Amino acid sequence: MNLNDIVSAFMNIRGEREKLAAKFKSEDESLKAEQTILEQEMLKLCAEQGADSIRTPSGTISRKVKSRFHVIDWSNFYEFVIEQRAPQLLQKRVHETNFEEFMTGREKDGLPPGVNVAREYTVTVYKPSAKDGLSFNPELLTQ
Repeated sequence: MNLNDIVSAFMNIRGEREKLAAKFKSEDESLKAEQTILEQEMLKLCAEQGADSIRTPSGTISRKVKSRFHVIDWSNFYEFVIEQRAPQLLQKRVHETNFEEFMTGREKDGLPPGVNVAREYTVTVYKPSAKDGLSFNPELLTQ
């Protein structure tokens, strides 16, 4: 199998996967919309009955309060976290792009304590553009 055949097969598979993903997304969105209507009806029934749990032969409804917190002033919130010594209020992950920017020019210092890095090669295949034409060089395969 030559490189052009490999790239062509890769592109065909990607195209098929994109079609499947689009079909799934469309069908899934429809089902999600139906579920949302049913969820609203169950919440309404729970509220009317003043119940947080209702058992039926098909399953049990459990109504819970879910809270989501949004920071509107990060400067003040960071200051609060530091004052309260409460880093557990933040998620534990490194912003990869910002961390790479931070490390630029500091490679000789090594990674900060407690940080490790995993690197891997990836391959990206782009569709040919009109300006590309046919510029396949089979000699590159033997080098």
